[in-house]
Amino acid sequence: MPTYANVITGHTQGESFTFTLHTFNAAGNTAGAAAALHTAVGLLWNGVATPTDSIKQLVCTDDGIDLTAAVEIDPLTGKNLSKVETGETLVGTNASECLPPQCSCVVSLRSDLPQRAGRGRFYLPSFGVDQVSGGRILAAAVSSVKLAAQGMIQSLNGAGYTAVIYHRSTRTHDNITHGDVGDVYDTQRRRRNKLIEVRSTFSV
Repeated sequence: MPTYANVITGHTQGESFTFTLHTFNAAGNTAGAAAALHTAVGLLWNGVATPTDSIKQLVCTDDGIDLTAAVEIDPLTGKNLSKVETGETLVGTNASECLPPQCSCVVSLRSDLPQRAGRGRFYLPSFGVDQVSGGRILAAAVSSVKLAAQGMIQSLNGAGYTAVIYHRSTRTHDNITHGDVGDVYDTQRRRRNKLIEVRSTFSV
């Protein structure tokens, strides 16, 4: 019963970012999972009715998605069995200055399991500074992210690769039934590991 780790990788201001979403298809294969992911991530980025259901106009031009990959997970051991990668050329169109790489809008994912294990999330790449007002993400941006994430997940589900919360300890999963997007940026510390800080010293 194949479960797939779908990994999205991109670039941001000299750094890289990655986020993951799991899917399940009892009759699927890795190539099919990769094709479904490619289509779904394209919808997340470009939408159907831009800008109401896409994120590219929120993401600054220094950021983009370069690669998507579907990895089949062994249901007995939890180890990787096979992997199919797809090159992507999805680049942000927001000409404003970027927020720092570690500032990220978060999409939270929920299943019907009323426990911490029944929840997941993924962190989007940096938005432009024009998407902030009073320290919060603009309401229009939150709405666009919500519809874009919904479109991506519905696309995966429609292709037969159901979006799930995967439990590594038991190697089981619960279907994602809903999600939400907050209006406060979270901090993703792993996204500032290559950008070397330049310090200015003072004496006292």
